[in-house]
Amino acid sequence: MSKGNTVDPWWNAQLLRAVTLYPWATMQPDVELKRLANNGVNTIFVVTKESDGRVFYDSEVAPNQVPGRDLLGELADAAAVHDINIVPTIFVLCDKYLLEQYPETVQVAKEGTEIRYPNVSAEHMHWACPNHDIVSEHLQAITNEIADYEVDGIQFTHFEFQPIVNGESSYLSCYCEKCQDKDETQGVSDQSPAWIDRRCKQIDSLLRKLSDPFHDRPDFLINIELETFSNLDTAINDSRRILGIDQRDIAEYADMLTPRTAHIDLDMHPVWIREVVRSLRQQTNTPITPSIRTGRGERPFNRLEDDELVSAIQLALHGGACGVSLFSDGANIGRLTPDQWDTATKMFDEIDYFDREYGPASTR
Repeated sequence: MSKGNTVDPWWNAQLLRAVTLYPWATMQPDVELKRLANNGVNTIFVVTKESDGRVFYDSEVAPNQVPGRDLLGELADAAAVHDINIVPTIFVLCDKYLLEQYPETVQVAKEGTEIRYPNVSAEHMHWACPNHDIVSEHLQAITNEIADYEVDGIQFTHFEFQPIVNGESSYLSCYCEKCQDKDETQGVSDQSPAWIDRRCKQIDSLLRKLSDPFHDRPDFLINIELETFSNLDTAINDSRRILGIDQRDIAEYADMLTPRTAHIDLDMHPVWIREVVRSLRQQTNTPITPSIRTGRGERPFNRLEDDELVSAIQLALHGGACGVSLFSDGANIGRLTPDQWDTATKMFDEIDYFDREYGPASTR
């Protein structure tokens, strides 16, 4: 690991019992975090820069999603009271606000379509191209602001070259003018090994820049959330070719990787989560905490039944995960059903007991 810690940091001293939280305008952070602590949660990944580019604090470079409130600061204060680790989540290249200011920075598919909603992009997302200096400068300014808060880490998510998938057709990005000019200057041919390497190095360089301010803080978690592929034998090659992400490279400066193991969306058995954890651990030699989706977002809503949620958590731990993170629809913790919360609380209590009985996770 890049930090070279001699003392176990907090994420190695306990198994993570985490949820992803999307703040809201009327929330009472102390009330909500007290409830989460009572439910056995010891870590929250709190959306701090969301997909439209807005943030949940008073920023000098991005609009505040909830003007007049510093929700990140309020959540950090409440987390300290309730002994919960708080990790801001940054949607890296999803940024509607930035694209409104600099429309030329939008990612473009090979056939010319801009990767932004409502053209093709799911979840109302707008994707910026990292080949533009203004994109990395804007993102660095945001992470520098977050570094001033009393938080326990940072999570980077949605930082890939986003493809268009339309039925059997699939178009890669980015083919914006800047990227095409760079390829022409370097003599890189479309979708060649050199083209794939160039994109992977570009994403890798961006994440290195964004994580660099935190490497001198030994108890500060750098977490990177990854897309996953159902075919684990070709996962790394597919990730490199389609997304411009080499999981092995970015793992070098991450303290933890979080694969998005939304098995319910892929109609996979929960055993797939175990195999994803094992595969990533083997390929990257990095602690893994999978994000487990608790329901399918489309209507009619399809929630995980109690036994399937238990199986998903257990199989993740059997695969060697250093904890689990639950992701509900829209990161809205209120969309976990009462039964799901009962199940999650029981499982988190068991994990907590295991930690107390057998000592720090890093020694097991």
